[in-house]
Amino acid sequence: MYEDIYFLNPVEALRVATEQNRWGENNYFLQVCYYDGEKIESDLVNLIHLPIDNLLEGLAYGTLRIPSKIDFEGLELSDEIKVNVELNFNMSIQQVQMYRNQFNAQYLHKMKNSAPDFSEPLRFYLSASSSTQVMQYVSKNIADTLQAMGYDVLFELSHGMEDTSSLKNMSEFNPHATINVNHLHNSFLNDAVFNFVWFQDGMPILLNEEIPFIRGRDHIFVLVKGLKELLNKKGIESELLSFMMNENIYKSRDEIKKDKKIVFIGRSYAGWIEHIKNDVSLNEIYKDALEIFEEKSYLKNLSHQDSEIRFLMEKYNKTKEYIDYIYMYLMRDYCVEKLCTINTDYEIEIYGHGWSQNPIVAPYFKGIVEYGEDISKIYNSATYGYCPGGYVLMQRTLECAFSETIPLVLDVRADKQDVYNEKIEESIEFFHIKDLELILSREPQEKRYDFIKEQYGYKHFVNRCIEIMNEELS
Repeated sequence: MYEDIYFLNPVEALRVATEQNRWGENNYFLQVCYYDGEKIESDLVNLIHLPIDNLLEGLAYGTLRIPSKIDFEGLELSDEIKVNVELNFNMSIQQVQMYRNQFNAQYLHKMKNSAPDFSEPLRFYLSASSSTQVMQYVSKNIADTLQAMGYDVLFELSHGMEDTSSLKNMSEFNPHATINVNHLHNSFLNDAVFNFVWFQDGMPILLNEEIPFIRGRDHIFVLVKGLKELLNKKGIESELLSFMMNENIYKSRDEIKKDKKIVFIGRSYAGWIEHIKNDVSLNEIYKDALEIFEEKSYLKNLSHQDSEIRFLMEKYNKTKEYIDYIYMYLMRDYCVEKLCTINTDYEIEIYGHGWSQNPIVAPYFKGIVEYGEDISKIYNSATYGYCPGGYVLMQRTLECAFSETIPLVLDVRADKQDVYNEKIEESIEFFHIKDLELILSREPQEKRYDFIKEQYGYKHFVNRCIEIMNEELS
């Protein structure tokens, strides 16, 4: 574990900040490096210029963690001077902590007791963590859409340096509504503030036995039926909301030529098998699961009476989690390997973590690609985007469709995991894993993308939030 430090030598501060030292669960916390002296031009988020003359006020009114240590590295000072400076620093930090606690209490009191004026233009507050792979972009896309629609927005991206008790920025902004992805964040809100929560993953608050506190103006959306069922068990209402796309990022680009090419973008799931690789019965179970998957392209989920997942659980006395590891591997790695082994005229490109170690896929591996425009441009250059998975409506499906590249989607419709308007199927080409080669031997069918873009752009989500607010305020 690292300490947040105040450096008297800016050069040393820069050196340590460059190390990007992290600790905690999933390396969430990032070391904060404050420094005295001349300001350094740098893009490092954890390198904070704070002249020592402004130490007390700067930290007391700040929103980042308070340093616990002073550093003299690189300075020629006597031990006596160091002792005196450190003593004064520690006394100042004690004062800072006292003031910070008082201010944080004031910010909380203001948030809890100050109802926003709904006659004013609407203000929306969103936050996200830079440590999340996808969720930060979901929140940012919502924020960008709100701004493009003319709303006042405060979006805060945390880097693991923040004082989590500080509500300074939010309280000063005084939002009419907050929007959160995968978290409730409602304990500090005034009853009048709307709070829209979009659960996209099985978070602990959904999976444990705890009944969370839900306010009257908390409105919860869920990505899939399974999450809705978890909330139903807790007596909490929710509304299904599929993935959304930012149409300013994922779009058609006439300047990019479409080639006879099929691309897959996503990481390998080989790591899931690592959890069970030492089980002596794995090969036999995998063989059974593969036989079903090859025939049907899916394993029916537990909501079906004739669920193949239940069949495998009972036949081999295994948990659902165990079977899910195999199923996820089949839907991802097996499907990608299948694509790389069929006889086709299509050029194949695979992007994502983990594929360079797969001897079947490695010859087609083209590297790692970051979220956003780069992904869309790759899809722009291809005829098909390969979309194997447990749902029809996945982020990958929408990324392809919005980029106006045909999503080639594993046909899992009979598993009934999705809820969607069937009109979106005019934008999709379905395949069964056993027929993949046959599908790619045919001429691609022209697709229409107007409806799917209308239904699954972030404007749709924003408009739904506004609709709810108007209904309750009228």
